[in-house]
Amino acid sequence: MELKKSAVDLTDLAIGIVVLDIVVSVGATILINVRDTNTASSVSYNLADDAATGIAEYGNWFKIIVIIGVAAVVLSLIFMAFGRRAGGAGTTY
Repeated sequence: MELKKSAVDLTDLAIGIVVLDIVVSVGATILINVRDTNTASSVSYNLADDAATGIAEYGNWFKIIVIIGVAAVVLSLIFMAFGRRAGGAGTTY
């Protein structure tokens, strides 16, 4: 029995989003712990604080990144649906 292949495989997108979310969450936690173990105004404190601020800013863009990924999937489905309706190979109108 042959299994049908789906038009668009969403597992890559879902796994990518989950892995990205885990990396950002763990990274932010580590940076905040490093920042809190150092004395204020030291180089290591400022570096960890700037990096934690950067990851927090990236987290603000995360929803937009997910929306763009879903939009790419929808557009690929639309292009695949209309791409199959071509009359013949090499036919131009």
